[in-house]
Amino acid sequence: MAILYYSQQDEFDLVNTGQDCMGWSVVDQAGTPIGTVTEMLIDPDAEMVDSILVDRKKRIPAGDIALRDGRVVVRGIMQDGNLEMTESTTTTNTTTTTDTENQNYTAMQREANARHVSGVTREASENEVVLPIVEEQLRIGKRTVERGGVNVRTTSQEVPVQETVNLREENVTVERRPVDRAVGNAPDAFREGTIEITETAEVPVVSKEARVVEEVVVGKEVTERQETVRDTVKRTEVEVDEVNQTDNRNRQNG
Repeated sequence: MAILYYSQQDEFDLVNTGQDCMGWSVVDQAGTPIGTVTEMLIDPDAEMVDSILVDRKKRIPAGDIALRDGRVVVRGIMQDGNLEMTESTTTTNTTTTTDTENQNYTAMQREANARHVSGVTREASENEVVLPIVEEQLRIGKRTVERGGVNVRTTSQEVPVQETVNLREENVTVERRPVDRAVGNAPDAFREGTIEITETAEVPVVSKEARVVEEVVVGKEVTERQETVRDTVKRTEVEVDEVNQTDNRNRQNG
């Protein structure tokens, strides 16, 4: 993967934001001004700052610089416009012309889950050795997963039912009763004719009406819970063992 410009991407961020030296003055070990940091170059494979770009031209490896009091100190002394390194370096300085137009640095908003890269640690003075203490930090995120659910189906089926109803029915009855009495003056006593009597009966009439008798409500209830996430992180531990110089001298004298 190619070297990335720190100011032109949001995928990476510094572990220590105090080491963002964009726009800082660059001096040699004698304090002679060299220029201004116009870009930091990131190695995404190693996840660390590879080098800095001074005045958009001179590229200086991160191993040859230290951050002190808001300035970038380059290991070496400026002589006749050239930087003479005080010690041999593992990475060769190169002068590169870039196509970046980022003359004035503006801090870019990094992604919330940006990958962290190691920055530039300060250089030890003559009488000290700096041992960096590296510690991993646990970062907990959240994502939504499916844990199950319900399938709600509606079907129709025929169910036998029965009801009892009272029905009215009429029946014609004919009864002959013996009688013995005089007709009297009855001119129509022997007139012929027909009398019609109708029988009626009730029969059941079936009709159907659809009615809502129950409701099934399907919804979701949202609850929140706390869960403790346990993991392990790595941290550099430094142990200091005192060396007894007196015992060594006694052994040499003996």
